[in-house]
Amino acid sequence: MDATTFKQRLLPLSRQLYWTAFRLTGGRSEAEDLVQEVYAKLWTLRDKLPPDMNDLPYCLRTMRNIFLNQQRAQHLETDDADDERLGNIADDDTPDTLTERRELSEIALKLVENLPEQQRRVMTMKDVDDCSMDEIAAHTGLAPGNIRVILSRARKTVRQELEKMLAIRKYTHYSHDEQRH
Repeated sequence: MDATTFKQRLLPLSRQLYWTAFRLTGGRSEAEDLVQEVYAKLWTLRDKLPPDMNDLPYCLRTMRNIFLNQQRAQHLETDDADDERLGNIADDDTPDTLTERRELSEIALKLVENLPEQQRRVMTMKDVDDCSMDEIAAHTGLAPGNIRVILSRARKTVRQELEKMLAIRKYTHYSHDEQRH
């Protein structure tokens, strides 16, 4: 990808990238730094980027990976501030409850990653990146009606798989308790 194509295709995404970065980092300067790192990484890889890539999801995945790598490098799994941004903590939450909530979030993310490409892309754009139906339609070329159907199917699949996993988990937990008594 040459410099002109890079500027035309990827730089217009900066606003959406910034708001996603802001939600991840919780701070203005940190979000700006993260967006700059995403663009630096993409610029470095510009000759290896697939010409038919879906730009916004690719950039967002790159951002997520950079953010997670930074967190790992700092040995900051998730602290209370991250938990507050990711899911309201009640005063009576225990460390076990917080751990379980974090595990469920990770499971849900893995389930989304296992969806068919189109469902994963639409669900990520709508539920993670908070894109409007018009923005999703512009990036995917799909009609709003089709987007709603795809989104509904994706959410249903994730919900059903999560329910199955929770049922197995509950059964396994119950079985272990029975064996101890």
